[in-house]
Amino acid sequence: MAKVRGVKGWLKVLAPVMSSLGGLVLLRLLGPDVIDQRQLHELLAPLGRAAPVAYLFALAVRPFTLLPGHLFAAVGGMVFGTLLGTVYAIIGSFLAALLIFLLARKLGVRPMKRLAGAHYPALARAASKHDFQFAFLATINPLLPTDIMIAATAASGGRFWPSIAGMLLGTLPGTFLMVQFGSGLAQGRTMMTVVSAVGLVVSFVLGGFLGRRVYREINAAPPQPPALPEAPPPPRDVPVERKDSLASPS
Repeated sequence: MAKVRGVKGWLKVLAPVMSSLGGLVLLRLLGPDVIDQRQLHELLAPLGRAAPVAYLFALAVRPFTLLPGHLFAAVGGMVFGTLLGTVYAIIGSFLAALLIFLLARKLGVRPMKRLAGAHYPALARAASKHDFQFAFLATINPLLPTDIMIAATAASGGRFWPSIAGMLLGTLPGTFLMVQFGSGLAQGRTMMTVVSAVGLVVSFVLGGFLGRRVYREINAAPPQPPALPEAPPPPRDVPVERKDSLASPS
């Protein structure tokens, strides 16, 4: 059963990633002019210097769109190239994490308890005790959603800068490879695209291996039983007044 759940977990992670990569490759093959770096530059030319600002804004509000971050990273590589695309993607990830952190601190633990269910106590304990290490291992593990891990860290009282630093360090390899994949695809560099795609799969496997401790700790924690209502205190002995015995007949 554990192996089956593990395979299902990997399929849930790899399915959207491979679908996005396959969709971009198919779009490139069917319409080379659609995913072409020169064509994209000409399309965004009217925006001028506002193009990076628009891209950063899209990355900052991405958690509310429920769209995967790797898709935005690939688009950044297509438009801005590997170097600038990676820099913009990291800045956008920081802005998104900042927004999630502030909202999670504002809303408190109640939304996270509803979202994580019985796993919340273990999640909160690990996040508050090891904020940098937890954020790094949780975000480098593709089986754990980055946005939820950041929210859990914030709601559990984790420190801001160590948590954000761990998140950025954990997401850096995958972000760079995804940006490089998009850049190679838009420039028509087949070898660069293939190497980036293989590197993404390897990074996911290594990330799952390195972050398996956090994943196991969260899922192996016994569910917390619901709190039972306190039993009412026992009734106190009420003194009973004795009635005088019947008067004896004179």
